[in-house]
Amino acid sequence: MVMFILLSGLTKFPKEALEQTAAGQEPSIIMADAGWDSIRIHNAIAAFIIERGYGYQTDVIMGSTPIVTQGLILGDIDLCMEVWTDNVLELYQAGIESGEIIDLGVNFDDNAQGLYVPTYLIKGDQTRGIEPLVPNLQSIKDLPKYWEVFRDPDHPSQGRIYGAPPTWGADEILRTKMKTYNLDERYDYFNPGTDTALNTALVSAYERGEPWLGYYWDPTWITGKYDLTLLEDEPYDPEKWNAGYACEFPGVKVTVAVHKSMLERAPDVVEFLRDYRTSTKITSELLAFMQDHEADIQLTAAWFLREYEELWTDWVPPEVAAQVQREVETDAGPPRTSLTEFPPGLRIQLGVYVEHVINWLTDNFQTFFDWLKAGVNGLVAGIRGFLSFIPWFLLLLFIFLLGWKVNNWQAGLMYALMTFLIGALGLWVEMILTLAIVLTGVLISIVLGIPLGIYMAYSHKAEALMKPLLDGAQTMPSFVYLIPAMIFFGLGTVPAVFATIIYSMPPCIRLTNLGIRRVPTAMKEAAYSFGSSAWQVLTKVELPLALPTIMAGINQTTMSAMSMVVIASMIGAKGLGENVLIAINRTDIAMGFDSGISIVFLAIIIDRLTQQISKQEE
Repeated sequence: MVMFILLSGLTKFPKEALEQTAAGQEPSIIMADAGWDSIRIHNAIAAFIIERGYGYQTDVIMGSTPIVTQGLILGDIDLCMEVWTDNVLELYQAGIESGEIIDLGVNFDDNAQGLYVPTYLIKGDQTRGIEPLVPNLQSIKDLPKYWEVFRDPDHPSQGRIYGAPPTWGADEILRTKMKTYNLDERYDYFNPGTDTALNTALVSAYERGEPWLGYYWDPTWITGKYDLTLLEDEPYDPEKWNAGYACEFPGVKVTVAVHKSMLERAPDVVEFLRDYRTSTKITSELLAFMQDHEADIQLTAAWFLREYEELWTDWVPPEVAAQVQREVETDAGPPRTSLTEFPPGLRIQLGVYVEHVINWLTDNFQTFFDWLKAGVNGLVAGIRGFLSFIPWFLLLLFIFLLGWKVNNWQAGLMYALMTFLIGALGLWVEMILTLAIVLTGVLISIVLGIPLGIYMAYSHKAEALMKPLLDGAQTMPSFVYLIPAMIFFGLGTVPAVFATIIYSMPPCIRLTNLGIRRVPTAMKEAAYSFGSSAWQVLTKVELPLALPTIMAGINQTTMSAMSMVVIASMIGAKGLGENVLIAINRTDIAMGFDSGISIVFLAIIIDRLTQQISKQEE
């Protein structure tokens, strides 16, 4: 279902393009945005030339690499300025063989990728007071000797290698390399979920001067800004590459590709794109420029068109080049605004202040965050270990008996059958991991949420202060607070738990507050008149009467925690959500259905059990 929504959403802009054609306007050329900065820069450069030089309109559709490649095949996307061919090799080749995709040539192919470490681990950094931890580390083959330096916080008996996002071809290559070089004996291959999560893990470790080992590539603004060392490997050899990838990565052909309809709709643009060629060096310069100018992509594109005039003017006819040059000079002046546009001088960057606060907290309270991380990690490991220790058939029996106890034997049988089906789909271990994360998040939410709800019920000022915060926690896109969670706690289970707590705790707080406030005043006054203390009134009158409402809050908290399963996988949390994320990015219908239906089964079981317990308390 998720894949259908994503793919069907790609049909929006081509419909608009047809409407524009019918109205006598040039149709929009739909460009792919696969989520990283270099493709956005090349999109901006190409869009400026296409719009100002050729008179077409452009628009952008976002999606993961496989999704936008699939959109290119379907004709929902017209142009992709950066196809990392090795990462979607089968899908891309299938599109070319079917004639739906037209490969217009290489954008750049002098890139590098592989396992990187921050250079300060090898050479130290006197300005930051960092001593070299692995001065003799040069090659991938040296890594088994240094696994303790890169210790995995989730599995302390092994090191951690951050892998490639599961959507990329490099992921399979690295997993094979782990076995080829026997790295799997000393290291855990950590799935970062997304390239954004991988970037955050690298940047936060670099800023703190901590060890980090993982997959990376160029060109990116990170390789342009930070001093990283690519670990040596055997020189590239096709025979070694085919025999377990026992050599360095070859350069990836990053191509420009269009849908076949572009040959008729915009042949002049196709001719321009056939000559579009840059390099990793140029792209890195553009990324560094963008980073220095607060990620202003349009400004970066204009800088390229001024600085590399000799390069891009060879891509287009002289009359188009002259028109684009005039437009570049016009845009170089002060920005023009109309009454319908908000004045640039009145804009504020609130997020910058939030970033300063996050950096200050990281600099001054990292020890506290490390303590929290260890505690939560221990709790998750304990729950996971307990659930894993129980034989599968005994767990099924327990679920059956629990369902029978709170409802009836038919319900217990249905819950046990659903759990059995999850195991039959080969997802038992993933289910245990998901349950460990969800239960940990719910337990902490209850421990914190119920006291906060009680305090809100007793204090009007606290309620007035807390309500906007709870509104923000529930309505703020969860991706936003995943970022500070990653910065404070790294990637993996712990930030996923904290993100789950932020999202799932508000229902518990709200309904606890509501339940306490709904207790009749007369009953409280009667208890006080008989000499009861405030604590006795709370524990023997208010909480018992409010318990059905509080249990409803716990039910909502649990379901909110379940809804975070897939989102948490984007920052490296394992379990059923990780399988769904991989399936979406690979457009693997079978894997997506198996993992998705397993989450549905688990959610139904938890929802029905907590609902019945809530009703029994009424």
